[in-house]
Amino acid sequence: MTEDLLATVVVPVKDDERIYRLVDSLRHQTLPRDRYEVIVVENGSQRFGDLADASDMIRYLHLPDANSAAARNAGLAVARGRYLLLTDADCVADPPWVERMTAALKKGPASVIGGVIRPYAPKTWTQRHAITIVNGQDRLNYLPALHLPYVAGANAGFVTARLREVGGFDEDLRSGNDVDICYKLGLTGSSAAIVPDAVVWHEDRPTVRAHFRRFRFYAIYQVLLFAKYKQHSGKRVVFDPYPFRRAAQAILYSPRAAVRLVHGDAGPASRMILQLIEAAGVLTGEVEGAIRFRQLYL
Repeated sequence: MTEDLLATVVVPVKDDERIYRLVDSLRHQTLPRDRYEVIVVENGSQRFGDLADASDMIRYLHLPDANSAAARNAGLAVARGRYLLLTDADCVADPPWVERMTAALKKGPASVIGGVIRPYAPKTWTQRHAITIVNGQDRLNYLPALHLPYVAGANAGFVTARLREVGGFDEDLRSGNDVDICYKLGLTGSSAAIVPDAVVWHEDRPTVRAHFRRFRFYAIYQVLLFAKYKQHSGKRVVFDPYPFRRAAQAILYSPRAAVRLVHGDAGPASRMILQLIEAAGVLTGEVEGAIRFRQLYL
């Protein structure tokens, strides 16, 4: 395989057999195979070494401890591609994904890009009615921690050299290291953009409990991001309207959802309930994060 690769796709994985499904989708991309590589970094488990192939298109690394940022850094350290793409083991990439992401990075001017995220084959009640990652990432995302945009690591792309220049991913962030790297790049002048035709399909959390825990976990580390970037934001206190707005929207929609339920359509009521659970998860995580990291954040 040539050393002058266009792209490296880095995928962290821990105890998730869906990695085989993702890797299969990455083997069948429209971009010629000799133009990109895939680096699977297993962290916290040791089950998927058989993914490496003789062609060196799929490379396998192992880390003993579970840490997605450390896994991404391990991939970054040995990446041979001009551009570095991120996705996750619970995703499936559309066939043109690598080609479209690299084309957008090559065209510029953005050196931070995100593609659209769509729900993959919803099966459970929660998967059918809850929002997916950043509600599909059809636009740039923002958090109260800082005014800069970010893209989610389930579908993200960067200029490899720029990632190395800013020191890679923050391994203290068990969640939100994708946001952090966008902040570090943004503070050095890098711009961000969405690539609407670069699609990754994400298998969402299957249960109500997992849905709640997902948003709680994200919110805890949003507080740590705020603490890290206080000197840049100038904020001493954050009031995050998101969980309150989501809860208010659900409550205001409840009469219409009740009418639809009477007429046999449970979809609106299901979405309303899961939206309230999402809001509760975010609020719980923010309170927990504020206490853990000693920040005024709610």
